[in-house]
Amino acid sequence: MYSLITLLFTFITFCQAIAVGKGLVRIDDQNFGLYQQNIPLNLTDTKISFGFTLIESKSNNESFINPDHVVIALSIPELSSEFYLYPQLLQGKVYESNIFIKDISPYLLQSSNSSIQITIITGDELNNDYNDIINVGTIKPSSKLIADKSQIAKPIRFNERDEVYFTFKEKPRMLPTLVTTQFTFIILILNVVLLLSWNYFDAANAYNFTKYSPLSFLFIISIFIFEYYFIDYFFSASIFQSLYRFSITGICSIYLGSKTLRDMYKLRLSKLR
Repeated sequence: MYSLITLLFTFITFCQAIAVGKGLVRIDDQNFGLYQQNIPLNLTDTKISFGFTLIESKSNNESFINPDHVVIALSIPELSSEFYLYPQLLQGKVYESNIFIKDISPYLLQSSNSSIQITIITGDELNNDYNDIINVGTIKPSSKLIADKSQIAKPIRFNERDEVYFTFKEKPRMLPTLVTTQFTFIILILNVVLLLSWNYFDAANAYNFTKYSPLSFLFIISIFIFEYYFIDYFFSASIFQSLYRFSITGICSIYLGSKTLRDMYKLRLSKLR
């Protein structure tokens, strides 16, 4: 890594609005200038590295700058194909990026007529002078490398596909009304049977209703309200509306139920059921 930094200072490049001070391209153990054209890339090569510094071209002295965003783009304009690298900042002034050749997009390496353009893209939110696109050198894949990468088939998503149509806001599927009506009717019958069985087996005495406080009758009403919510949910109400109803009524039912249990306890003490 640091040997690459040392070699950076042997390559001096041209100046722009925001300029590349010194830079190089390393392919395995071979070094090339960053602005060199048609840098050879062979089939046996395994790794490529980019290193450069950025300077303020308006300054007389070479002052290193660090924009918020720095990207290396490898592209072939004729193919509208691009591949991006995000370099690391070393020692506060040197940008370096390393990548294996096998990890570069194979679609960049399939063209036999065009070279791969190396572009440095910089951006800064606070300083517009640091926003620039700098074209530097080019990379030329060898014929053997092109032949090797040409065996890769293009993905289907690059081809034209039939347009897909979606239909939104369809009415939700509901059970037949007859089924829900019968189910609700059965629930009501079971509730009536439950109340009658309590009175028949002396589990509850219907004649004691007059001895309960008004809050106990409100508790019974709240139970019927729950039944209504349950029936309405099967016919039309949404799950969210039903949950909201249950939560509000449930709080009231807990309070009223506690008062009813207290009245029942008093009746038990009075030997009444």
